[in-house]
Parts: sequence; structure tokens; C-alpha cells
Amino acid sequence: MLGREHASGHPALTDSDTGLANLLHFELVFSYMFQAADRGAPLTVMLVSTPVTDPHLLRSLGETVGRTTRSADLVAHLGSGRFLVILLGTDLEGAQVAAARVRAALQEVAAGPVAIGIADYREYMKEPPDLLEAVDSAIRKAEEAGGGVELALAEPSE
Repeated sequence: MLGREHASGHPALTDSDTGLANLLHFELVFSYMFQAADRGAPLTVMLVSTPVTDPHLLRSLGETVGRTTRSADLVAHLGSGRFLVILLGTDLEGAQVAAARVRAALQEVAAGPVAIGIADYREYMKEPPDLLEAVDSAIRKAEEAGGGVELALAEPSE
């Protein structure tokens, strides 16, 4: 259940609008990967936000994100033009490289501003929602910057 190849063909794990992993699939994999990160495995999450609601464009955006990330990474559609990517075994530096690739590819497809936030697992994070809150904070900063794709890195809260 860890790669995107396991989501296809399983209606319970697949988003019908994009063909990507859905929220349930994301949560199952993310919970497992968070536990691995707690034992030292690198884990970074990328959140991509677009103002797109058109189903055909959403599918195209999702395919673009999927095509520009590794097959081992899990790309999930959350709805409302948001895509979450679990970057397996990736540190923050590697996530910045991945985000740059996604940014360049989406600039070819997206109509309107696209924001990207990235956050990595930190030792102070005790539960999976802690990392999701960090990436949500990062995406809010990127959205506030507006105008194209912006990267915002989550700052550790002490």
C-alpha cells in the first residue's frame, strides 16, 4: 500500500476526479511513514495548492505532479485543488529539489497562481497531525506571497 501503483484500480483508495490516491490512502501511508520517521527515516511532505476546480484541469495538474515526482512518492488529491505528496526517504534539501521540478512543470499547465509548501519531520512532532500542521503553515505563507509558485519552509516551533 505504499506506492502510487497500489492506489490505481482500488476505488476505496483512489480519487475519482484525478485517479490519484485519495485522503484515506494518504492517511494510511502517512501514518506508517510518520512512525518510520520517528525511528530515524527521513520524511518530508509537499503540499501543492491551486485555485483550479475544473475536473479536466485538476486531472491534468495531478498527472503533472505525479509525473514530476518519483514513483515511490505518494501523490494524493485532497480536493479543492490541493495535492499532498509524501516524499519517501527525502530530507528538506531533496524536497526543495522536488518542489522546483513540480513548480517548473506546473507553470506549463496551471492557469492561475500555484503555491507549494514543504515541511519535514522534526523530533518535537509527536503525532502525524503535527507534520500536517507544519506543511499547512508553510502553504499559507506561500499563498500569502501569491503570484506564481512560491516555496515556504515550515519553521520548527519550539
